[in-house]
Amino acid sequence: MDRILTLSWRDKEKEGHLDLESLEIHLRTAMHEVGSTMLEKLLNSDGGDYRGPTLPCERGHVFEFREYRDKEILTVLGPVTIQRAYYYDPECHQGYCPKDRLLDIEETSWSPGVKRIMGKVGTYRPFGLGHDDIREMAGIEVDAKAIERTCHQLGQEVELFHQREAQVLMSGKVVPMKRIPKLYICMDATGVPVVKAETVNRKGKGEDGQAKTRDAKLGCVFTQTKETSQGFPVRDEHATTYVGGLSHRSLLATGSMQRH
Repeated sequence: MDRILTLSWRDKEKEGHLDLESLEIHLRTAMHEVGSTMLEKLLNSDGGDYRGPTLPCERGHVFEFREYRDKEILTVLGPVTIQRAYYYDPECHQGYCPKDRLLDIEETSWSPGVKRIMGKVGTYRPFGLGHDDIREMAGIEVDAKAIERTCHQLGQEVELFHQREAQVLMSGKVVPMKRIPKLYICMDATGVPVVKAETVNRKGKGEDGQAKTRDAKLGCVFTQTKETSQGFPVRDEHATTYVGGLSHRSLLATGSMQRH
């Protein structure tokens, strides 16, 4: 901190004023270092999350405690090293760290906060440019490939969530909060360019018969129960539900209507 202040006053004497942007960035970096140190101590305050000499296995076996293992992950405050108790099942030949599952860092080197940032940036920006945005806005370093892998993983999790939700909604076991006499539905679709792996066994409209796009659907479900003084319908406030994806139209519409 003293070094930052010294450099700042030196810049002021040289330029006649403080370089606010430079001061902001340097202070953020310093605070990240302080925060990552505090976070690391908090995460390791449990002594590695030791849970006894053995843990039950889902297959009826026993996981045996073997050792403590360190793992470095990148957080929104910077890199931290986490100590975890490692358990191994000699019959399944599999091992795991319960603490990884608890902190949602299983099979990843990114914290949940960093994965959220990568998912957000990867949604709106090309992966190749996203790492520059994250470095500038969040002050952390991730490469383009990491953003791509994380976005694909998060996309699969979101898709699985929506599939399970649709199955529950379409099972008929969900009791609606109130009866809706009239429901308005709008839907549109357009072709979106995709990589070749997404068009395998799909016919296209081109001369070669190969598909180069997938049909992206966007659905909108809403209610209108009031009218203006001129008799025009007014959409109910907070009544609009949007749903989009590459799934089948009927599933898309049914899931959205049931959720609504």
